[in-house]
Amino acid sequence: MIKFENGDFILENETFSRVLRLDEDGLRSVSFRFREREWAVTETPPEFSFEINGVSYGGYVPGGQKLKYKCHDIREGENGSEILNISFDLPGNAGVVTVVSTLYADLPGCVRKIRFEAGSTEIDLSRVMLETFNLAPREPVNFQIFREQGRVPALPQFTITGSDDMLRFHDHKAQCGFFTGSSIPGPLRYVMCYPHWASGVRYGYSCSAPVFRKYLRPGEVWESAEVYLVCCNGEIDDCRGRNDFREMVRRSMPDLTPVAGPMYCTWVPFLKEISESLVSEIADVASEVGFDILVLDDGWFVDGKWQVDREKFPRGLEAVAEDCRRKGLKFGLWFNIGTDYGDVGSSPEDNCLMSENSVKMSGRTAVRCFASKHCSEVAEKLKSLAKQYDLAYFKMDFSNIVSPYGVQAAGCHSRNHCGHRNGEDSVIEQYRGLYALRENLKKSMPELCLDYSFEVFGTEFPGIAGLQYSDIQHVSNLHTSERFYDIRMIREAIYAITAMLPPERVSGSLIELKGGEAVEALYTAMAGNPLLAGDLRTLSAEERREVRNIFDGFRTISAAGALTEMQTWKWQGESSDPASAPDGYYRWSRSSGEGIAAFFANESGVDSLTVKFSIPDEKARTLSDLATSEVIGTFSADELRRGKKLALEGKKVRGLAVKKAEI
Repeated sequence: MIKFENGDFILENETFSRVLRLDEDGLRSVSFRFREREWAVTETPPEFSFEINGVSYGGYVPGGQKLKYKCHDIREGENGSEILNISFDLPGNAGVVTVVSTLYADLPGCVRKIRFEAGSTEIDLSRVMLETFNLAPREPVNFQIFREQGRVPALPQFTITGSDDMLRFHDHKAQCGFFTGSSIPGPLRYVMCYPHWASGVRYGYSCSAPVFRKYLRPGEVWESAEVYLVCCNGEIDDCRGRNDFREMVRRSMPDLTPVAGPMYCTWVPFLKEISESLVSEIADVASEVGFDILVLDDGWFVDGKWQVDREKFPRGLEAVAEDCRRKGLKFGLWFNIGTDYGDVGSSPEDNCLMSENSVKMSGRTAVRCFASKHCSEVAEKLKSLAKQYDLAYFKMDFSNIVSPYGVQAAGCHSRNHCGHRNGEDSVIEQYRGLYALRENLKKSMPELCLDYSFEVFGTEFPGIAGLQYSDIQHVSNLHTSERFYDIRMIREAIYAITAMLPPERVSGSLIELKGGEAVEALYTAMAGNPLLAGDLRTLSAEERREVRNIFDGFRTISAAGALTEMQTWKWQGESSDPASAPDGYYRWSRSSGEGIAAFFANESGVDSLTVKFSIPDEKARTLSDLATSEVIGTFSADELRRGKKLALEGKKVRGLAVKKAEI
């Protein structure tokens, strides 16, 4: 797939090729091809650039100061990939920089990252730009650009820091385009989109607010985050390109071990008003209806080294954990890692400092620095809790690097912490601390499922980088206890988040599973990894049976392969009120081709919908009702792609199991 011919590095599979040319002026892309179309490359700017000790260097500098080519190698990677490493010497024996490109045999695109290795002296690295795209199937002027997971039209040009990590570029006339994205974490992510400039679309690290800086000691190696490119064909609502992009992103993530099953969380509606007797009653119903994990959220400890609240839990959490296991449930726990909440006033030397040397505060608690010894101390505390209670899951919460709510400045200005030197390198080192915590826990407890909340990660919603740190990441602050949130609005939010992120790694909000609304809540949550809340005791006997049947069907389908692919539907009604328009989704396994579907009438009053399924092969499928196991029929792949009229049978929501027909 990757070869070197006459100064050209050719990355090529059956659908995609990119040619990188190495000559006296440096390294640059001279050709992109997707299927039968040669894409225009309108300019040749430096595709990557950086500053070392305050001096700027670029990968392609005609007539300017150049990096000296050192060597290259091509090797096999994971998942049928090949990896190209092109290395250059940094001037003055400062070290080596290597451009790393990954090509997969089955995906129409490539991945880039850059690796720096310091020489015999320390280097001060800043202003790192990883990748520049200036390409189009016709001309850039024909592109419409979409932000927010490739769903919302954007202005023709913009610059963003810390928000969107995925963009879509679509040519409506040519019916093709591409997706881009980056795993640079949180506020350090920088994207500049000016298609009419030579730089085109540029991904890199923030140069301001907060600034990126990395100090490399002699011999130290630092590797950047990734930048992704995936080309696509089809109309704007075709899900194939999204799923290819999703798969490329997924392959850069740690294995999902174990695959999290349906989870119940105590937070909504009980908040901190929890007790041993309440949790036991909830566990009875959670076990009956088929949950896998019960998560005890905030409210279980009192201040002073996170001591268990003995008024609420007189026999300690051991009794709660054992009660859950006896009922067939795994036990999970919420824990604050971002501030001194739970042990207020302890270890003041680990607190984050503001620029004027005051302590960074989150309300009444001090924010901790994850580039201090706090990182290793919280790891030991979590390992101790996991062993003591035989935990299956940790929900780790509270902001410490930067607040997603905009109420805390980013980083830490202390000059006495072991993991960073000053405010400029603190943010990247704090993220490194978060990842080190993950690796520490996984090394000793590989089966422990980890969830860094969006608050910990400092971003408003889950993103690529967050899912490289977490096994799963939950979407909080959207739940049906709040009068402001209609469940349809929450469903739309989950669709937006799973538009290009792996749905099996995103737990969609804390939707209440409560009497009278259980089935719609459950199908809504199953657009991601099911995470539900609510007073389960309110469920009727019939609802409990339905929920159990749906969970059992979900497990059976998922056992053949995680439901990684996603298609969403929106049927426009006659009313301009969006609440009247039906919606739905189809999730299926890339490996097995089987999946689940759900569609919601909302306030439309319709009793049937014509549903078009994206079937990935030519085998017939059998559709059956998830709640009742009733077989609806067996249909050809082509028939399902063209559209099948399906009845709601007097209900507002219906879910289906989609299995390969046994013929």
